[in-house]
Amino acid sequence: MKTIVFLRHGQTDWNLNGKFQGQQDIPLNETGHAQAREAAHRWGHTEFDAAIVSPLKRAHDTARILLRDRHVPCVLEENIQETAGGEWEGLLFTEIAERWPDEHAAFRLPDLDAGPVGGETPRQSGGRTARAVIEALKEANVLLVVSHGNAMRAAAHLLVGYADEDYASVPRLSNCRAHVLQSDSGEHGSFTLTQTSV
Repeated sequence: MKTIVFLRHGQTDWNLNGKFQGQQDIPLNETGHAQAREAAHRWGHTEFDAAIVSPLKRAHDTARILLRDRHVPCVLEENIQETAGGEWEGLLFTEIAERWPDEHAAFRLPDLDAGPVGGETPRQSGGRTARAVIEALKEANVLLVVSHGNAMRAAAHLLVGYADEDYASVPRLSNCRAHVLQSDSGEHGSFTLTQTSV
């Protein structure tokens, strides 16, 4: 049995203020550090074989706090960074909705092929994230993935093999919450979403 725990990073000030972060390297705020400590307690009895972590500071610091002194092999993985936000990075969601109402509405539907203007689509970021996860699962049975909301949501959708029109079946993750996926084979499209927002 292959198990993936997709854990979103803790809160940042940009999360709090409603800004689109994308691949900007925004650190955790005090609440984010506290959420990571709570996640460390919540996942303290899960025996992870390995972890792959986005190199963006908010994800890297979440993983560091969560794993603390546990002896879990941890690799920074460029391919699981957040969806590139193009012209939207650093803007408030309200500003984005005013300037690009149609594109913003499609992105929020959500639509796998509707991404930030000048950035990536969820299908693109989810695809690279899913490929990195499948590769890491070759060496692990229980894998922790500490990454970002949009990229992980799309990756989970693709790994489960839902139809495109069912993308909304995978809910958005709050900060430091997780989706758990399991598969007998560990192959694309073979996973089941067994827990969400834990």
